[in-house]
Amino acid sequence: MSHISRIKSFFSENPSMIGRRWKKGEYLCMEGLDLERLSLLISGRCRVFRDLNNGRTVLYRIYVPGSIIGDIELFSEGEASCSVQFITDAETVSVTMDSIRTNKDRYSRLIFYLGRGLARKLHENSLSEALNTSYPLEVRLAHYYLTFTDSDLFASNLGQLAEWMGSSYRHLTRSLAALSLKGGIRRSKEGAVAGWEVFNQNVLREIAIPMLEEEGRILFEPGEPLGE
Repeated sequence: MSHISRIKSFFSENPSMIGRRWKKGEYLCMEGLDLERLSLLISGRCRVFRDLNNGRTVLYRIYVPGSIIGDIELFSEGEASCSVQFITDAETVSVTMDSIRTNKDRYSRLIFYLGRGLARKLHENSLSEALNTSYPLEVRLAHYYLTFTDSDLFASNLGQLAEWMGSSYRHLTRSLAALSLKGGIRRSKEGAVAGWEVFNQNVLREIAIPMLEEEGRILFEPGEPLGE
């Protein structure tokens, strides 16, 4: 049974389950506000991010089908720790968190499954943070251009890309220019996103080798958690 089918089967045992379709740009939740439902992403993608006090935005994850939204809040019983915005049209199914918390024995299989998924998130978040603080921006950019081949997952502008990379705008433009000089990227055609596009994947792959050889998938929330 696939991950999505398994979670849907858990959800279907709950009378509070509902399905919903979302439009690109809509928010499933906002940081600091109540999050009352635990959601499974059936189709589409969304970004998970936080706005910092210094005005910058930190991108934590891109959620893909099979991702669970609200698992942290289910266990912490707190407000939404991050904002979740859809970057494509999407579909979810969800159940109320109270229905799970007040019937822990009935939903023990789901709770156990979610706990294993959280363990994987913790591992991959630690790995992602280590990689993003250990490798130069040029290496991380090469990895980004190799990984984000779907235009839905590209930053819409260089300012947003700088936020995603955790760098200054000036540092970003210098690193992009360096990748261009090495032949990895080039100025994109009119109307393309963020002003740059892949020119030579082999060049980018050579630069990004240190990150490509690391375990884990940076930024993406895996659709399949730890096995049972």
